[in-house]
Amino acid sequence: MGCGSKNKSCNQKSCQRYYNNKAQAFTAAGSVQLDIAGSRVVDTGVSIETNPQSYEIVKPGLYHISADAVVNATTAGDIDFSVFMDGVELPCTFKVATLAAGYTPVHTETDLVINGCCGVNRSITFVVKSVSVAVGSVTQFCSGITKLA
Repeated sequence: MGCGSKNKSCNQKSCQRYYNNKAQAFTAAGSVQLDIAGSRVVDTGVSIETNPQSYEIVKPGLYHISADAVVNATTAGDIDFSVFMDGVELPCTFKVATLAAGYTPVHTETDLVINGCCGVNRSITFVVKSVSVAVGSVTQFCSGITKLA
């Protein structure tokens, strides 16, 4: 089968994009690592793999990471929305949103260089954290990674 897996070709540009409309709750001063793998939108190439709560970057290169969440607050307050790599928050992805009761969209994105030769294994996760008394759930979550070069 060569360098392809799951009927994917090593000659395709790598892109993974999923959306998840399952409600993912957070409590006051609590956090939730978001489930990624709901419904697949795009799954090409062999540089990125998807797990239920993470993307795994398995080849070095330049990547674009993006995420959109719709948060339904039942108690108003502030939340942080961030992307993590190997458990460490990527500073340029940190977004603060002030929630009123109801729905609030939140977006983050960044570009990231993964160095190495041959195989690497970098885990990308997404977290919503209540930094005050905010309570609610992420009702829609769409995220993706594209290998640019």
